[in-house]
Amino acid sequence: MNSRIIMLLLLMIISSCKKVNINDIHNLNGDFIYVIGHGGVGFQTLSTQLPGNSMISIMKAIEVYGADGVEVDVQLSKDLQLVLYHDDRLETSTDGIGFVYEYNLIELTEIKYNRDIYANLFIDEHVVSLETVLQKFSKQKIKPQLHLDLRSWLYDNSLYNPADFFSVYASKIVNIVNKYQYHEYTYIASGDINLLKELSQQDANLKLMIETNKVNWGIEQIQENRWYGILANNHNISKQDVKYAHSQGVRVAIFDLRTQPNQVKAVNKHPDFIITDNIPQLQQIVYN
Repeated sequence: MNSRIIMLLLLMIISSCKKVNINDIHNLNGDFIYVIGHGGVGFQTLSTQLPGNSMISIMKAIEVYGADGVEVDVQLSKDLQLVLYHDDRLETSTDGIGFVYEYNLIELTEIKYNRDIYANLFIDEHVVSLETVLQKFSKQKIKPQLHLDLRSWLYDNSLYNPADFFSVYASKIVNIVNKYQYHEYTYIASGDINLLKELSQQDANLKLMIETNKVNWGIEQIQENRWYGILANNHNISKQDVKYAHSQGVRVAIFDLRTQPNQVKAVNKHPDFIITDNIPQLQQIVYN
């Protein structure tokens, strides 16, 4: 390839990574974008070696990187305890086999993350409960935000129908948020509107967010049910979509951010929250 063309492409990439004017940001958080770590410091890659949803990853995001909060994935165990785990099956990231809902909490806490060689040799991280995280967060002087992504489809359908499971699941969420007086700092997202309705019925003060790529539909649901906001993939929501949501009083969280160009694009959309797999990089962009 011609050297001039290569140089031009490099200059375009560099310039695209710098096009952020923080003074121009306008959102519903007082024009401030909250930096939220995805599963802690971000899900496991070659550059991020800590297991997502593990305690070491969550606390590093808060105590080392100074993120505003973390997003975690929540499932319900056999003995109805709230557990942090992303995947459907345990064997994809741990030495366990089967589903979270097939084990009691005490058994799950013995299951070790082992997705790669690094996890096997250098860390000893086990599946953790939501309560363990809240015990830590509630003692922080500055309370970290806790964004809960509810894995609503993962339950034993031989024991529950959807409505009954949602009732139990919602009650556990409501009880633990109340127990640690964490309403102000907890944001709850689900793509299942029936689960969100159950949560709202049990506690109207929860900050509920619809996970959707149908922005207009999501905004309608938020307004109709008097919920909090929408959660959308960065690739499926535009700056105009975010601006419209804000005009309707609806907050916006954006996720699926792994590269600097995509983080710059996300910041330029002026959301209220960005859930990132690279906290330091996003902080450099936002606080520049």
